[in-house]
Amino acid sequence: MFEIVVAVIIAFLIVLLAMPTTIRILKEKGKVGIDVHKSAKPEVAKGGGYVVLFAIVTSLLAIIGYITFIRAEAVDPALLAALVSILMAGMIGLLDDNLDFRTRTKIALPLIASIPMAVMAVGTTTISIPFVGTVEFGAFYPLIIVPLIMTFIIDSTNMYGGMNGLEAGLAAVNSSAVVSYVFLLPLFTGNALVQSQLDSGTVAAALLGAVLAFLVYNKYPAKILPGDVGRLPIGAAIAVALILGNMDRLAIIIFAPFAVNFLLYIIYRIHVKRTGMDYVKFANPREDGTLEVVGPFTMYWVLPHFFKNMTEKKNVFLLVIFQALLAYGTVFLLLIAYPWGVGLF
Repeated sequence: MFEIVVAVIIAFLIVLLAMPTTIRILKEKGKVGIDVHKSAKPEVAKGGGYVVLFAIVTSLLAIIGYITFIRAEAVDPALLAALVSILMAGMIGLLDDNLDFRTRTKIALPLIASIPMAVMAVGTTTISIPFVGTVEFGAFYPLIIVPLIMTFIIDSTNMYGGMNGLEAGLAAVNSSAVVSYVFLLPLFTGNALVQSQLDSGTVAAALLGAVLAFLVYNKYPAKILPGDVGRLPIGAAIAVALILGNMDRLAIIIFAPFAVNFLLYIIYRIHVKRTGMDYVKFANPREDGTLEVVGPFTMYWVLPHFFKNMTEKKNVFLLVIFQALLAYGTVFLLLIAYPWGVGLF
């Protein structure tokens, strides 16, 4: 558990202390984006993901160093694979921020970040499927299922964002749910954690510390935006944490809203193509700060569509609260159900 606590603290302090200087440098270099959900359309520093990525990686490297030199033990290869996958996701995000890939390319590229996890065969080959039971997938799991899981989580994390504090808030909820599960599991089972569970908690803790500190600067009204260099490694970090810990049931439930968001986006693109209407990417802010949307075509457009007094700040708050209820409720139910054989591990 020591590693989990240290990972949170290191990542949190790096982002908290480095972000003010990062904001200043990005503005001086002209690395800014338009905060589209404000009527004044202010320019905001863009690229906070650089620091988030650096914090996650540095935190994990510190833990790896602790295991190697202080505990004098071999580092779990799965943790190293997770670290490389997060780094690769960050590199893909950096390229996308600078080259602005087409949508199809954006969706496919995260598959590359899954390669380290696949070739190291991280995770168990059995999956607990709700209403079906435990299924053995053999080599099909690391070679096919792991890449698909990682690609979906990275892509859906990237898509479910765009409002001040939304990406970081959702990531904080999801990563804290994983950390909470790892902390509470021994209390419910009476068993010590295995290495894969500790690794899962450590990665989730590094992500949690980084995004909590990032929220200080990214919450409404945002002083800095994450960019794809932040969103993609955030998605990769939570994906590898879930895979490391074999948290299949938790993953299915907490990423259900992300799947719905993706399906709504597909419906919207089909609707645009069939009707010939213009594709609108962002909500339109009214003078009073409320949001006008073309329809309920993403999770973060549903509330503004049905409630005309919905502001960006209120919308993000309600979405994060909904995710928290879903994630923490799932953790509680799975822990309670563990003695009856339907736990995650």
